[in-house]
Amino acid sequence: MKFSVTSVAKSTARLGSLTEFPRIPEVVLETPFLLLHTRGASVPHLSYDLLQMVTNEHHMLQMPLVTLVEHAKNVKAFGKGIADFAGLKEYLTYATVQDSGTTTPEGYHEKNSISLWTRGGRKLVDPHTYISCMEALKPDIFQAMVDGDTSPSSSFKRVKRSVDDTVKWSSICADLKENSEVLKDTPMLACITGGYNIKERLRCVAETKELAGVAGYVIDGFHTNGESASKLNWEEVEPVLSEILSSLPDSLPRVFHGPVTPINLVKLVSKGIDVFDATYAWLAAERGGALIFPNSLLKEIPQVSETLPSVKALPLEVKDDSMQENTNDEPVDRVYEIDLKNKLYFSDTRPLVEGCSCYSCRKYSRSYVHHLLVTSELQGPILLMMHNLHHYIDFFRGIRSAIKDDQLQALQTKLESFVSSRRI
Repeated sequence: MKFSVTSVAKSTARLGSLTEFPRIPEVVLETPFLLLHTRGASVPHLSYDLLQMVTNEHHMLQMPLVTLVEHAKNVKAFGKGIADFAGLKEYLTYATVQDSGTTTPEGYHEKNSISLWTRGGRKLVDPHTYISCMEALKPDIFQAMVDGDTSPSSSFKRVKRSVDDTVKWSSICADLKENSEVLKDTPMLACITGGYNIKERLRCVAETKELAGVAGYVIDGFHTNGESASKLNWEEVEPVLSEILSSLPDSLPRVFHGPVTPINLVKLVSKGIDVFDATYAWLAAERGGALIFPNSLLKEIPQVSETLPSVKALPLEVKDDSMQENTNDEPVDRVYEIDLKNKLYFSDTRPLVEGCSCYSCRKYSRSYVHHLLVTSELQGPILLMMHNLHHYIDFFRGIRSAIKDDQLQALQTKLESFVSSRRI
């Protein structure tokens, strides 16, 4: 894999490209780019044919091990890797540890392993098992094993332990990869952890930079995935992130996972982050929301008459007898979407978003999608996911265009104006 930076804006936002993937050498991914989030090697709610109706461009699929570890033996027996196993061989694949769209339970630490919360319960994975899973999945890129269980409230002891474990595991993964006939030519991304402690973050950067063959960096440990990523406080994140990025080499891509809000995503891009995932679009669809925020400088700020919806965070999908129940009743901020379960849309014949060219907006009305959701028809989440993913992919086109024209700040201002208008 080759990463090239083609231009850097005044804001330090970067335009670039990822190329020379051995399995599909003709693919060129323009950065900043969007990973298509999957669960169980499938984009949520979308079959292969429906995904092709959303986009037929080259994309990379984010494959969380937590949703695949129980199937690793079957994939290994198949012998051709997860892309062929899932019938998605024309897509590049990127294996991650956790599912960045689902909250990872905190506090389950082992000396030499991480906890993966699967449908079958908690599974412990050590570096040797982890690399064995990567050999079975045969991804085009994979993330090194990481302890990213930190948040703004984490103690110094927890933060230090996360860095110690991450550096140790990254070194083991690098050695095992180098000696693996299957993975030795597969790019591995190292992880930068350390919570909100700048000193520990810089220690992690310094020790990780000593590893041989690192193809890029994942900025981890600012949240515990799921809705916690949507609630990031930029004033807390920004000074730590600036120190991290100033210490990382400019020649390698930087990845930030999780369903961050569109405004925070633009701010992360302005700092020099290159790769994100589509979990925000999925979570909005899961709660019955259609994304409506202006996703480029060319789009008008939509007029929305609906009162802002307020719902509780989605519960954890996987629970274990040893886990406490999720008692997080804090509402989710839904300022970037409209709630299609709202009876306001009972007779609204407009498309989800005026002027949107996605299949859902061309063929169906808000009224029809509202009916599907309130009657729990399976087609409801499908149509929402098709729209949200299309809207989010267009958002990244708008971001790249804004960087090219040195107008990223204008796009951020437009998003802030939209958010202000909704809150009023």
